[in-house]
Amino acid sequence: MLLYSFFTDGFCKRLSMALCVKETSLAILCLLLFGGLDLAPGKVSLAEARTFGWTEWWKDTIIYQIYPRSFMDSNGDGVGDLKGITSRLQYFVDIHVGAIWISPVYRSPFADFGYDISDFKDIDPVFGTLSDFDELVKEAHSLGLKVIMDFVPNHSSDKHPWFIESRKTRDYRNPYRDYYVWADPKAGCVSLEPKECLPNNWVSVFGGSVWEWVEERQQFYMHAFLKEQPDLNYINQDVRQEMKDVVRFWMERGVDGLRVDAVANAIEDYLWRDEPLNPNYKPTGEETMVQYDSLLHNFTFNQPDHHIIIKSWRSEVMAPYSTEPNYRFMMTETYDSPANLLDYYGTDEEPEADYPFNFQLIGLNKDNLSGTKVYQLVDSWMRVTDGDKWPNWVIGNHDNFRVSHRLGHEFCRAANVLNLLLPGTPTTYYGEELGMEHIEVSFEETQDPFGKNNPCCWKEYSRDPERSPMQWDGTKNAGFSSANKTWLPVHENHKTGTNVQSQLQNPTSMLQLYKSLAHIRKTKSAFQPNTMKYALVDENVFSFLRVPEDDVDEKESSYLVAIHFGQTGTLVSDFVKELGANGLTPSERQGVVEISSNMDRNGELISLDKVELRQGEALVIRLGSITNIKTEL
Repeated sequence: MLLYSFFTDGFCKRLSMALCVKETSLAILCLLLFGGLDLAPGKVSLAEARTFGWTEWWKDTIIYQIYPRSFMDSNGDGVGDLKGITSRLQYFVDIHVGAIWISPVYRSPFADFGYDISDFKDIDPVFGTLSDFDELVKEAHSLGLKVIMDFVPNHSSDKHPWFIESRKTRDYRNPYRDYYVWADPKAGCVSLEPKECLPNNWVSVFGGSVWEWVEERQQFYMHAFLKEQPDLNYINQDVRQEMKDVVRFWMERGVDGLRVDAVANAIEDYLWRDEPLNPNYKPTGEETMVQYDSLLHNFTFNQPDHHIIIKSWRSEVMAPYSTEPNYRFMMTETYDSPANLLDYYGTDEEPEADYPFNFQLIGLNKDNLSGTKVYQLVDSWMRVTDGDKWPNWVIGNHDNFRVSHRLGHEFCRAANVLNLLLPGTPTTYYGEELGMEHIEVSFEETQDPFGKNNPCCWKEYSRDPERSPMQWDGTKNAGFSSANKTWLPVHENHKTGTNVQSQLQNPTSMLQLYKSLAHIRKTKSAFQPNTMKYALVDENVFSFLRVPEDDVDEKESSYLVAIHFGQTGTLVSDFVKELGANGLTPSERQGVVEISSNMDRNGELISLDKVELRQGEALVIRLGSITNIKTEL
């Protein structure tokens, strides 16, 4: 059994205390009645409520990802749309979510469901109109919600007017000739037709070469993703200006922030060098084309110059719009090591993203799940941010299998506890608060191009199973749409309780758990610093302490979050012994279960030397104060 004691020393001071009332006489009454102490389990002590400054709203919220095709259909065509999202905005207020991130709704031919954009400054008719978008933003703001938009800067659609013009000719009189990444056939390749002389061995994320031949230009264009998604050329200053104008356009429409897609792919090696083979790649033997993982992407991924581009969006475009009280937020998406992700924060002198997405927890699966593995993934990020940078957490998204599939349904509740109560900002993929599960989609009905391009292994590659329609109730199509057929099937379990309506009525549901977690992380001071301290960690248990900052009233509680991620049954742990061995002394040897993941032990008085945890169970235990906290690594 191991005990880890890592405490990050950084701080994030709150700028103001939330008062229970403005009038002095009533304020005194509040203190007399409640004394600044915790109320009954599940209730909020008024003395503990705190707020962040206007530039830090993104630290005090949950970011909820909406996949618009699958969230809510307002017109009965089987596809979700903007009016559908607007009609459901109150839901986020009800579950204590403060910001929504909307995956692409731009005009698109939908070769990659909106990530192939033919007009960066318009809404596709499938989703509605610009007026519909403006109404969504207006209504969201009226409810106190922030709206974050997906920004896709690496590429456009091959149907974009820029590319249509660019492919016509390389003549210097064509103003769009260098808007995309073009390359000549490989020098010295004389035994083949020019179109067969690929410039190098670079491979698309979706498989096959990144190079596509165009007869008109007698050149190849590059596409890091589908051939319908040509890469923009950021060496061209006109392209950089065009994309700044795109950011400016959406800032003008009141968007509160951007999630920047695939940003590490924006710049490539100028010398077109071949990429080395990946020695750890193991082909199945059934691949019909060369796969992305077969190479090490030293020359097409994370080239340093792309940070200059991100900083220009921040300083030249977003900063002028970030005036009180409307701070404009940016998060970047790239799958990389924690050490490399640190660069995306920028510096005080040259700020970049507010944070890069941290995908460490996406690496959890049924084969590796344990308390020790969770510790390794969490600690790899916390040691890099080290109390200085603001952390963030993601357990699922539109590109990865759902938590219920990766970990098993019995661990979904624990995963939500982990995601929402670790230090920093969590992101929730739609439906994870309900425990939504994968749907079955045959190859003939597969929509995702990643699956279609790999018929041998389409079940492994297709992202359709995690993109099924949101389950609102137990009626036809789960209340998502009135259509006879939805764009992807609805999971049958919406009829048996995996839906919003049923779970709101069930006090022990996963959605009720989610609401409780969202509420406590916003209203209890212990969950607001970007620091934590590990408690007991072993193969079965991952646990950590959340402690108020030093300047907070000493009467405010600390919390022990203990989660059973192991494969054994019920176990009992002595947290008094383990905490004491590390110099930590809770003010009492007992605690109160503020939240249990099954919502069946809330309010239970528990002895800290005999904490019982069932498999897959998480307990949030109110401890009172903690003294003698060491800061050793």
